[in-house]
Amino acid sequence: MTGEFPAALPLAAPGDPVRYVVIDDEPRYRTGLGAPSEPDSGLVLDQVGGYPDVESFLAFHRAPCHVVVLDLCLNRRTGDLAVLHGVRAVRRITGDLGQRVLVHTADARPEPVARCVAAGAAGYVSKYHDDPKLLVTAVVETARHGRVQSPALTDAVLQLARRCRDVRLSDTLEATLALLGHGLTDAEIARRRQLSVRTIADHKRKILELFGADMEANERGFGDLAAELGITPGDIVNDEAGSRPARGLLRRGLSWARRPWNQTP
Repeated sequence: MTGEFPAALPLAAPGDPVRYVVIDDEPRYRTGLGAPSEPDSGLVLDQVGGYPDVESFLAFHRAPCHVVVLDLCLNRRTGDLAVLHGVRAVRRITGDLGQRVLVHTADARPEPVARCVAAGAAGYVSKYHDDPKLLVTAVVETARHGRVQSPALTDAVLQLARRCRDVRLSDTLEATLALLGHGLTDAEIARRRQLSVRTIADHKRKILELFGADMEANERGFGDLAAELGITPGDIVNDEAGSRPARGLLRRGLSWARRPWNQTP
């Protein structure tokens, strides 16, 4: 590896080519976005890189770009806990490198996806969206304005966040819940965490105070809850628990999506 990582290109002016990179472990998503959403505008989309993981992107990419299109889960085949993805990947690419990230994911879980977007992404597009040109629109808007702009794209972010509980567990409760998500008994968790069984039982009681009504209504257990929150080892909410947004901060972190939070689209 030689040379420094390139800075993000300045915002694209009308008529400028829009240069983007795709980071996705599925090869079919690294083959290009296709025709521009503005076929008569002279817009040129130029893919300047495609990588299966963030590590390869950091090691080899040296072509300046406007936008990095990022898949969230990049270890689905290996389960490798060391793979850089999810919240940590968004923060690394946006915060440390100063790049603009557009999340493109098949993950349908509101809470973890919203937390990844709130970590610094400029927008979000579901891989399940019916309109294949929406991703093109999102890339172009991010390149030209720094964030997605159109109502369809900003509403997608707000709808995602409205479905979140937006509650942050304490570090210790989250650590216990993650182990419960792996099916460990109270005694096993107590030994692993060097706590008493009574303390683990108290952790479960506190978790139920926050989430119990929903868990009961949907017939879900602790393992289901841990998965829904995306906090189990190797999942996409992988930053330190103490650095995550507290209640309400997730909404403020996504306030750039312009529609007022409580306004129904």
